[in-house]
Amino acid sequence: MEVALSRIHSDDKGWVFERIKRVRQTGGPFSAEFRVMTDTGKVRWVLNRGTLLPDEFGRMQGQGAYIDTSDAHSDVFISAGSFNQEVEDPLVAAADRCLEMHSTLKRGDYPDLRQLTEMLLVGFGRSLARRRS
Repeated sequence: MEVALSRIHSDDKGWVFERIKRVRQTGGPFSAEFRVMTDTGKVRWVLNRGTLLPDEFGRMQGQGAYIDTSDAHSDVFISAGSFNQEVEDPLVAAADRCLEMHSTLKRGDYPDLRQLTEMLLVGFGRSLARRRS
């Protein structure tokens, strides 16, 4: 995760880190679409969806996914801050609840249920990525 965060585009770092700071304080779902820089200096777009929940010791633990959405962005730059990323639709809400279930199941011995949530998370990721194209 440190590698991913260190690659956030300098123009997006402020608002992305502010949003991360808020969710680390409260826990819950996280969603942000922002630019990252590759090793070669190329700009790519990623959608980060996840959730943070306290573990048995009260430390926040995260579970989520990064989805490359670069193909959905045209050559014309659209400011990431201009997107309303707080809008909740049924697919987004279901993905958030699945991430919460998956994180909660990590605290118990439920490998079959965790595997089902992992399969659902892959499905949500694919559906969200298709929306961006």
